[in-house]
Amino acid sequence: MSVSTVSKALSNDLSISILTRERVKSLAAEWNYIPNEAARHFKLNKTFTLGLIIPNLLDQFFVLAINGVEQVAAHKKYNVIVSQSHEDSEKEEKIVDLMIRNRVDGVIAAIAKNTNDMSPFRKLINIGIPVVFIARPPIEPFNYVYVNSLEGAIKAMDFLFEKGHRRIGHIMGPPSMSVSQLRLEGYKKALLKHSLDFDSSLVKQVDLTPQSTYDVMEQFIEMDLPPTAIYTFKNYISLDAIDYLKSKHPEKLEKIDFVGFGNLPLIKHLDHKPIASIDESPHEMGEEAAQLLFKFIDNDSLQDNMHYEKIQIPCRLVIH
Repeated sequence: MSVSTVSKALSNDLSISILTRERVKSLAAEWNYIPNEAARHFKLNKTFTLGLIIPNLLDQFFVLAINGVEQVAAHKKYNVIVSQSHEDSEKEEKIVDLMIRNRVDGVIAAIAKNTNDMSPFRKLINIGIPVVFIARPPIEPFNYVYVNSLEGAIKAMDFLFEKGHRRIGHIMGPPSMSVSQLRLEGYKKALLKHSLDFDSSLVKQVDLTPQSTYDVMEQFIEMDLPPTAIYTFKNYISLDAIDYLKSKHPEKLEKIDFVGFGNLPLIKHLDHKPIASIDESPHEMGEEAAQLLFKFIDNDSLQDNMHYEKIQIPCRLVIH
């Protein structure tokens, strides 16, 4: 048989008869033949691999986003390489270089909290590797899939107002992150909506570590009039804050309500939990990011016109 006939038979090409396909596959099994995917990829000038860069695999938000990416990638017969930046921009840059050396066909990334230089990602674009960002907005124009943080913040605050709270604190993320600023803006808009003055002493910043949350909770508790509810940048902060109260001020556990971004699956298993979450639909976000990335992978000319797309995912309030 010709090489092309054997190749088509192994690929279940319908132009090859069933008898021929069975004969070829039988002999392939007998000889323990495995197709050389590297050679195939070289011929097609593709590796059929996506790179995915996330800050932390311990964060269930990003795990759910990974599932969404992998679901779309599997349908396209692509593999996904997942790497963690551990919120370190220098490590993030090294990961980008590694993905370039491995010739991934595209990259999806959630930038580290201290990233302020987009040149590593711009390098990907310049050599023809499309990039899509998720969750955390890049500081330059890029393709981006995100949740409506402003809307989510207002929903969280409206819920707390409906519960009767009027002294609401806000634990915001690192101020260098634009998504932190958006969620702070939503907090301020909600106060204005309900005719309440903004009090800067009720806003505390954290660096996303448990210790920083413990520190700001201590500051809240020591106030003459502590907040009766706290809206947080993300619910991992809420959980750290609750942990602080359990260990230091258990008598206040039932006196402070928490609402934060991130409807984490683990919340339903907890005895002490936030009273509500803003669901950011991370699985859907991952799916949308992968579909957008394949749009550029499958059509090189789209990458050249420098037109960047933004896809906004709606958020919803989930009451626990």
